[in-house]
Amino acid sequence: MENTTVINDLIKGLLHCTPDFIYFKDLNGKYVAVSDTVAIHLNSTVSDIIGKSDSNFFPEEQAEAMFLEDKKIIATGEAVKDNIERKVCPNGSQFWVSVTKTPWKDSSGEIVGIIGVCRDVTERIEREKHILDMLSIATHDIRGPLSSIGSMIKLLIRGAFGAIDESVKVTLSDISGRMIRLEKLLGEYLCKSSIMNVKMPEKEYLDLREDIIDPILDEFLSEIEGNKIRIDNRLGAIPGNKITIKANARWIKIVYRNLIRNAIKYAASGQIAFGFEDKGDHYRLNIYNSGPPVPEERRTNIFEKFESSDSTGLGLAICRNLIQKHGGKMWYENTWDNHPNFVFTIPK
Repeated sequence: MENTTVINDLIKGLLHCTPDFIYFKDLNGKYVAVSDTVAIHLNSTVSDIIGKSDSNFFPEEQAEAMFLEDKKIIATGEAVKDNIERKVCPNGSQFWVSVTKTPWKDSSGEIVGIIGVCRDVTERIEREKHILDMLSIATHDIRGPLSSIGSMIKLLIRGAFGAIDESVKVTLSDISGRMIRLEKLLGEYLCKSSIMNVKMPEKEYLDLREDIIDPILDEFLSEIEGNKIRIDNRLGAIPGNKITIKANARWIKIVYRNLIRNAIKYAASGQIAFGFEDKGDHYRLNIYNSGPPVPEERRTNIFEKFESSDSTGLGLAICRNLIQKHGGKMWYENTWDNHPNFVFTIPK
């Protein structure tokens, strides 16, 4: 009894002093407990909120969407973690929050409602947006001169300024190919800088192998050959026949390009594999490499921005964001032989 009292006091203290939005809802969507921060942003009081639902505080459409999401969590038992959302409160304030919702279970393990924790991340989002804006400006300014250099090299190859030796032509052709690839990378960075807070662009039907994987492998051909990387059929090979997915081509290429680049980097003269499984209403895809596994202490945050110590720290965060915007999920897992495997899903 004394232990229960202590726990209740701790929970009340937490709800009173935390800057986070914390709430408990029952199976009918009624608030059972909320933090003071929730009351402030709902322009109400804690006692007034208890026993009411989102429909008492939010527009009908917004409240219905929140109710359906809660019902899905209760039905599936699957939590929602760190979803970044823009919120508009009844008092008119707007801000960005990281939303985490999980099933609320009693001592017997039965789901009795929802526990929600929302954290104000407005400052973080604005800082990241500023960084991406700077990236957009820089890549845009570099792209013009780079295109001009590429055009000049093509003129040299064609003999526009006089005949050149065949060996020089080969070297210029190699440089031209690298320039084209660099232009594609700049286009990718421009796309990355524009995905913050935007809706899913138009999807199209794509052949996974012909339109996505093979062209990207061609881009990395010299690195694959130079590092003696082998492409094998581990973890479910992508079939030779046509596999049609509905996705945005540029966004999916960014995902594969980042994962393949990382696989080449860490495989170290080893193997890379592309997996595919038809799961009925979605495809399960993966990229495996035979390099060392991600350290266990880093596995929970490798998809967070700026977490990498040897790169920009944006690649995996952007990949997960793009897959989520497609309606899929992305995660990391170790294989049975203790190697990295990055997995994601794409709805059909």
